[in-house]
Amino acid sequence: LLRRVSALGESEAAVFKHRIDTRYVIQRVASHNRRSCAARPISSPDAMLEALGPGVKMAVVDEAHFFDTRLVEVVKTLRARGLDVLLTALDRDSWGRPFPVVDRLRAVASTVRELTAFCARCGGIADRTQRLTPIIDRTMVGGAESYEPRCADCWVAPPEPPI
Repeated sequence: LLRRVSALGESEAAVFKHRIDTRYVIQRVASHNRRSCAARPISSPDAMLEALGPGVKMAVVDEAHFFDTRLVEVVKTLRARGLDVLLTALDRDSWGRPFPVVDRLRAVASTVRELTAFCARCGGIADRTQRLTPIIDRTMVGGAESYEPRCADCWVAPPEPPI
């Protein structure tokens, strides 16, 4: 995401993140190694439609799994307007279950590029996220202090959060 925004230029890329993501800097999208770019925190996918100014060629959404399935319709609208759309998201939650919005986004995407990390335990291919801190609710934002990449063999489903 950061490489694509940098290559295009921040004036031609409108970058959005969910308002609940307050890690690092609220009005920036940041990697764990602290590289970042300006971003607009929003609560609803519809806010993207209102925020796009002239000259924007690409709409970018970080952590798309935080949004509800309305994001799918907004992405279709942006594409119909001629914009490129770039989304980053986890495909599974801490319990290994697919995020509903991500499954629906895959169905309408022209390209899906899956990236993996290395398992923090064994070094194998990590396709899951291990929650390291106590679970308060299903939507918990955190960085390296809260999550680590794990392979299927090293991953352990956390207990269900309290109802």
